[in-house]
Amino acid sequence: MLDQLSDLKEETYALNNMVERLKAVETEVQEILAIINRLCLEKKNLAKELENRTRLENLKIYEVRVKRPARKRKIKIYSYWYMSWRKESKVKNICLGNTEKMSYDEALIKARKLKAEQLGISI
Repeated sequence: MLDQLSDLKEETYALNNMVERLKAVETEVQEILAIINRLCLEKKNLAKELENRTRLENLKIYEVRVKRPARKRKIKIYSYWYMSWRKESKVKNICLGNTEKMSYDEALIKARKLKAEQLGISI
């Protein structure tokens, strides 16, 4: 009977040690999970920022020539910089300005600012 009692006490002691070790491992696992969740959020935010940057860079700037009557039997040709991008299923076209008054690079800068404004992205 005493032998069984001492055996039960030893088993109880061993089980308590195992429980303490498992609790320590559980807290370590919780810490690791918190770190992994934080890293996942950082990666997700970075991916969203990169997606916004690529959307901002993905625009088309082109020159449009328009023929308009100036006087009787005379037609004047005007040229403008236009930009376009796809928003959902529709194409958005915006006039940036006259080609005589602004260069392609200036039109590109203006187009990026306008598109960032339209998409709600900070440059």
